[in-house]
Amino acid sequence: MNSKAWDKIILVVVSLVVLGLSGLFVMKALGFSELFTMETANPKNDLPEVDINRVKGAGAILGGTFLWNTPEKGAPAVKPVPLFVSIPIVESGGQMIDMLDPNAPKLREPVTNSWLMANNLDYLNSNVLNQDPDGDGFSSIQEWEAKTGPTDADSHPPYASKIQMISRQQQEYKLKFASRPDSESFQVTRLPTARWPQRDNFYLKIGDVSEDKQFRVDSFEEKRARNNVGIDVDASVLTITYLPKEEQAQLIRNIDTVIPTYYAELAFPLDPSSLSGNDRYVKEGDAFNIVIDPETKYRVVKVNENSVVISYQKGDSPEQTIEINKN
Repeated sequence: MNSKAWDKIILVVVSLVVLGLSGLFVMKALGFSELFTMETANPKNDLPEVDINRVKGAGAILGGTFLWNTPEKGAPAVKPVPLFVSIPIVESGGQMIDMLDPNAPKLREPVTNSWLMANNLDYLNSNVLNQDPDGDGFSSIQEWEAKTGPTDADSHPPYASKIQMISRQQQEYKLKFASRPDSESFQVTRLPTARWPQRDNFYLKIGDVSEDKQFRVDSFEEKRARNNVGIDVDASVLTITYLPKEEQAQLIRNIDTVIPTYYAELAFPLDPSSLSGNDRYVKEGDAFNIVIDPETKYRVVKVNENSVVISYQKGDSPEQTIEINKN
C-alpha cells in the first residue's frame, strides 16, 4: 500500500473523531435544565443624605494652595504653591529662582522673569536675549528695549535703528564775492572743486538765482575793515542762501568761502538691496527709501563727523528722529 492511501485513511479517521466529539458536545448542551434569567433590581432609599459642607470643604482643599519644601535642607517653606501647577524653579549663582515670583531676582538681566515666561522664551539658555525667535532681524533684548513682541514678526523696533553709518563724505561748493559792477549788480565767482571743476562767473541782483541753481542772492551790506597789515579795505558782505540745504552763508568781498555739503554713506544689513550702489550716499536734507518698509518716509537731517541724524515717519504718525553713530 502506498503512502497516499495511508494519508487518506488517517484523514477519514480524524474526521470521524471530530464529528463524534461535536455530537457529544451538542447532546450535553441540550441536557441543561435551567435558563439564565435577570432578577429585577429593587430601589434602596435608605442611603444617607450628602453632607454639603464636607463636599465644599473638599473642593476648597483641591482648589487651594499648600506649602512646599525649599531645596535647603531643614529650612521651612514659606511660599504657597498651587496643588496642580508645576512651579518653574531655576538655580542660578547658587540661589533658587522662582520664575513666577515677581519679587524673585531677575534670571536674565535686564528683562523680567515674567516677560521671559509670557513670551515663552528659552530662559534656560544663557544667550536667550541675543536670539531672534521670530526671525524679524531684531534680538530679544532689542525687542525688550523697544517694548515690542519678540515672538511676533509684525511687532518689532523701527527699521531706522538697523541703519548703519559707514562714513561722512564732503562735497565742496566754493564761492568768492569778486566785484560790484554797479549799484545793483554783484559778480560772484564759483571756484573749481571736485564736483564743479570749471570756474564760472555769475552776475546777479538781489533775489536772483545762480545759473547752476545752487544759490540765491538775498541781501548786501557795504562795509570797510582793516586787513592784517592795517590797510583799510572793502569788506562788504553779500548774503546768499545755499539752496541744496536752504542755509544762509555770507560772502565777504575777495574772500574765498567754502560751503560744504555733507553726505552720509549708509547701509541697511537687513535688506542689502536698500542703500546700495550710489544710493548709499545720501545728502544732508535728502530723503531715501527702505525697500522692505515702503510706508515709512526716511530723511537725513544732519550729517556729523561721527554720527548721522535720521528722521522717519510712518503714515500719519508723528515724525521721529534717531541718531546713529558711525561704525
